[in-house]
Order: sequence, then C-alpha cells, then structure tokens
Amino acid sequence: MLLSKILLKIVVAIALSTAAIFSYGHHGWSWYGDLPFILTAEVVDVAFGNPHDRLTLKDDSGQEWNVLLSPPVRSRRAGLSDEDVEVGNTVTAYGHRRREGDLFEIKTERLKVGERMFNLYPDRK
Repeated sequence: MLLSKILLKIVVAIALSTAAIFSYGHHGWSWYGDLPFILTAEVVDVAFGNPHDRLTLKDDSGQEWNVLLSPPVRSRRAGLSDEDVEVGNTVTAYGHRRREGDLFEIKTERLKVGERMFNLYPDRK
C-alpha cells in the first residue's frame, strides 16, 4: 500500500512537471505586439511540423524573418500544407511582430501565397 502511494505521488509529480514545461514553452500571442504587421518577401526555407509550421522569409534589404504559422493541425484545417509553399515563392504574412528579443519574427494570422489566402486563425480579427 505504501509503495503504491509513493508511485502515485511520483506519477502525479511527473505529470505536473511535464504540463508546466509545455505551458511555459507555448507562449501564445503574449510575446507579440498588438499592432498588425504585414510582410511580403521571398521564401528561403520551409519547415512544416510541430510545434508550429514555419517559414523563413528574406525581405528586399536581405533581412531574414522567422515567420511562425500555426500548429500543423490548424494549418491543415485552413487548407495550407507544405505542398502550397516552395522556396523562391513570394508570400505575404499578416500577423504581429515580436515585441522584444528577436525582432525579426512574426506570428502569422493569415498567409497569402499567390492568389490564395490561408486564414490560419479565423477567430482572431
């Protein structure tokens, strides 16, 4: 009986620690500014997968931008997959620029590729 109580406490402690780590790592929108930000630039890298799909864009000045899209499930729900974006494409990211730290990062609400608009976060106005 004592062993099972100790085991239960260990399992609960591990579960709570894991939840705390994941909630800290997933910062949502709090690290990004309130003002809308739009960037049109060339895709130089495509990385689709967890925790967020991501693009690297290079603007006209040569600056590279980390463009966070959405988690893969949300991207696919919006109709966006890695087949829709290729290195060399020019895309427009609509979202919010990071408040501090790496200022060349955007969290994207919508992404325009060619004539197609992908609304990754339709619940955000």
